[in-house]
Amino acid sequence: MKKLLVIIILITLSTVNHTTKAQFDYVGGGVVLAAGGEYNYAGLPYYNNSIGFDLRLSYNYNKKLKIVPDLKFYLPNKEVFLEGGESKVTVFVLNINAHYVLNPKTRNTYQTYLLAGVHFGAWKIKNSLVGVYDTLDINEFKFAPGANVGAGMIFAVGNRTKLFAEVKYLIATANQLAFTPGLIYNF
Repeated sequence: MKKLLVIIILITLSTVNHTTKAQFDYVGGGVVLAAGGEYNYAGLPYYNNSIGFDLRLSYNYNKKLKIVPDLKFYLPNKEVFLEGGESKVTVFVLNINAHYVLNPKTRNTYQTYLLAGVHFGAWKIKNSLVGVYDTLDINEFKFAPGANVGAGMIFAVGNRTKLFAEVKYLIATANQLAFTPGLIYNF
């Protein structure tokens, strides 16, 4: 209980001198390419080596720190079995990241940043394997929390539009590497 109280006091003190506004600065999205995602369930591996869509918001806390939540939806990854049947995996992800800008003075042309954050992944697994001796029928929704680390760049392509590209490694039950290029718009 004492640790929780200390954490709450530190968060409160760190935000006292900061002028806040109740809106996000940027909104956007892009395409996400995933590699290496494997989730083991019931003794079988399920994979998320697929393409998806990314929606994100960006809140500038100060010149060097941004809070960026993003929501990802991956297209279903299907695998057909030789014995008969197929498995289908669909993944949904919510990340809440902090971006630490390495070069805030060049923000009109480009920025580079490091990122770290929390990861909430949800795997929808559907498997209908028809074997010689046994039939397997799985229809489950599994939660895989974790963390992520990575880096990225943002390039100005217009007055209010920016192009971004980032690479992040997801550290969770299903470790995964994700590359996301896209556009964000300042409103």
